[in-house]
Amino acid sequence: MPRPNLLFILTDQHLATTLGCYGSEICRTPHLDQLARDGLLFTRAYAACPICTPARASLQTGLLPIHHGMQTNIYNRGCQIHEIPDHPTLLPRRLDSLGYRAGLTGKWHLGFGPDAVNQPEYGHHTAACPALARVPLHGSLPSTIGYEGDDFPGHGGVGINTPQYRAWLASRGKQLEKRVIHDRYPHTYEVTSGADTTVNHFLTERALAHVGAYLDAGTPFYYQLNYWGPHADYHAPTEFFDLYRHADIPPWPSFDADQSRKPRVHSAHRAETTRPWTWENYRECLRMYFATITEIDAQIGRLIAELTRRGAYDDTLIVFSADHGDSLGIHRGLTDKALFMYEQTNRVPLIVKAPAPSPGSAAPRAGERDDRFVGTCDLYSTFLDYAGLPRAEAELDGRSLRPLIDNEPNTVWRDQIVTECSGLDYLLVTQRALRYRDYKYVFNGGDLEELYDLAADPHELTNLAPDPAHAGLLREMRLRLDRWLVENNDGLSERFRRICDLV
Repeated sequence: MPRPNLLFILTDQHLATTLGCYGSEICRTPHLDQLARDGLLFTRAYAACPICTPARASLQTGLLPIHHGMQTNIYNRGCQIHEIPDHPTLLPRRLDSLGYRAGLTGKWHLGFGPDAVNQPEYGHHTAACPALARVPLHGSLPSTIGYEGDDFPGHGGVGINTPQYRAWLASRGKQLEKRVIHDRYPHTYEVTSGADTTVNHFLTERALAHVGAYLDAGTPFYYQLNYWGPHADYHAPTEFFDLYRHADIPPWPSFDADQSRKPRVHSAHRAETTRPWTWENYRECLRMYFATITEIDAQIGRLIAELTRRGAYDDTLIVFSADHGDSLGIHRGLTDKALFMYEQTNRVPLIVKAPAPSPGSAAPRAGERDDRFVGTCDLYSTFLDYAGLPRAEAELDGRSLRPLIDNEPNTVWRDQIVTECSGLDYLLVTQRALRYRDYKYVFNGGDLEELYDLAADPHELTNLAPDPAHAGLLREMRLRLDRWLVENNDGLSERFRRICDLV
């Protein structure tokens, strides 16, 4: 049987529970819900790191951030490597060696490329650290490490100012027209020029063109479609914003929760602590966030419809996920990500629709949910497993999900998972979050530890770490994390032991 085509759809800063298949009763995601019915939905999927660059580097390398060195956003303090190095083990290089054509479009955030000095975003970073500009630059873009497709240097904003998008609009005689919706958060825009003028529509058009060409050529392909959304700035077309313009979105259960037993570092990402937002302020933003998600869902529906029309849907491995989650006002107004390790930012949506089995083989799982611990490092191994690389070579820091998808007998799986973080911007904080059974332990550098029983407290309202009644559980979770640090050669281990009295 021919090897399957591989399609990876990645969103940015996407809260898992905004999908209908993950329990949302407000946000509408019919196409992703259908993909979940056709595939396997993972309920306990975790980002390698709740920051863009580290999470995305793990997808390309199959390594944890402590091993690939891109531990926070590129050209920020705390990032050891600012341009992802080309290497035979990078995902596109390995796919090429297996006879696959590899393509990519959309958000990159793993380098600025050889023309970095002419990029305003690069200039912004090096102005804060002039010595960076004197380092010899061997810049990385998708096209320099083995991908066909589009190069968008750096973060790229949300794509609206990229020359490719602007040229595409001009070629169609159109322009982007928008208006600000939220007067206290001027990053929420209603696009009044139509859904066919958005960056999401543009990226889907690029994906349709590339995938169509691959299907015409008849060679197996891997294609990665990276949407910038639903990360702010939000740009939602009128027809999608109308679905939520007056939506009554109730406050998060943690919105007014007591924070007296929480780490102080959390307040670094708490919006307007001297003049706190009301829930109505967050509701306005969430309406736009939901509208953006529904628009992306519709664009994904366009791509799936074309695969179906071409008779390629059944034979394609389709993976949908996000680099990390989002906070959106949880725990008294937390914004963005990093510096706190709540489920909303660490957990990601993950849906895998397997290709049809070869004759005589058992059908892969479909329409089911799997609650084992999986991570974004596992996706690298999964794609290479399906592409034909022996599992022993494909599995670096992650494991192929194929045994779970195919329900292989006698599969022994991990019983815990760790998400790491090294801080963001000018605030560097070493954090590790360990999930084991229904428990969660968070080490926050020298700040207060966190311990939660997610079965009894799913919204992480009550930090059990300071409670003497849970001293035994706290020590068990510390020891578990210590073993993980040692097994994964994490240099934090020795200092962690000293801080936590494990020496």
